[in-house]
Amino acid sequence: MPDISKINAVAVADIEKLDSILAANIEKVNGLVFSTAPAFVGLLDETYGSGAAAAYSVRRLASATTVLLRVRRETAGGTGDDDEADVAYDSNNELSLDSAISNASTGVTATTLGQFLNVGTVNGTTYTNPDSLTVTASCFVDEWRDQSGNANHAEQTAQGNQPQIHSGTVNTDLNTENGKPIIKNGADTANRNALEFAVNFSNDSWLFSVCLVDASFSALIEGATANDFVALAQAGSTTSCNSGASNVVLYKDGSSWSATTRGNVYSDLLNNQSLVVADFDASWTSGAIGYKSSPSIELQPVQEFIIWTTDQSSNRSAIETNINTYFSIY
Repeated sequence: MPDISKINAVAVADIEKLDSILAANIEKVNGLVFSTAPAFVGLLDETYGSGAAAAYSVRRLASATTVLLRVRRETAGGTGDDDEADVAYDSNNELSLDSAISNASTGVTATTLGQFLNVGTVNGTTYTNPDSLTVTASCFVDEWRDQSGNANHAEQTAQGNQPQIHSGTVNTDLNTENGKPIIKNGADTANRNALEFAVNFSNDSWLFSVCLVDASFSALIEGATANDFVALAQAGSTTSCNSGASNVVLYKDGSSWSATTRGNVYSDLLNNQSLVVADFDASWTSGAIGYKSSPSIELQPVQEFIIWTTDQSSNRSAIETNINTYFSIY
């Protein structure tokens, strides 16, 4: 019987010395090669993506991003009603029911968004109910976190005015469009559903938005007053929309801007989902995603909303390509 005190002619006592071998040199053992996962690089980490004034998305845009949203669950007065939590991204760097939650209200023990909402079984995954909710909670956005690093979070503290990411229907995924999560007008359409932020605009501002264009206004930023707004609308006028039309027009103060003041609008369309890029003049100190001055103009479903207050004409194509790689619009 061979002497098992030696392994491949190495004395057992000497094997302890492996602990002192540098990790880098272990790769040389029997030709093994160890690799590490590549570091995450988001749109805002890229040279062409830097310098945004505010950036909101259902995906991770920067390596420094930790939280995408702060949300509120609603159970109509039942267990867990109006509890809040911060929501991160999942292993695919996007918002999903698998996204981890943190900084939650007292008593919350759920660890994922699916558990927090008690959604049941979705896409083959059953989410446990650690908080003992008696129903599936609907989910509303209290704050859309700014990923630019400028802390210009888009916020809505009035519960009736908060947009929605889950309907509260059991065994149902998040609201989606073209397979990606979407933030849409809440169930209470009598309210405004605007998310307000503070950005000091310059006279040459650029908006990159991924949104639906199946209503009068596809995406709308309101400035400090009701008379300051930028509306991106489909074809024709601010009061009608041709569903599926490929042309998107930029409006200000209810009328189409002239070529000298309106700047440029670029649009790519898949069904009613559009990547809209607008170069416009503004000198506001605050704004809102949606139209807070009128409940009759609802927040249209939106997935990404990035604002630069500097000229991005030379970066437009690269930014659009990055956005399309994720949302697959054109």
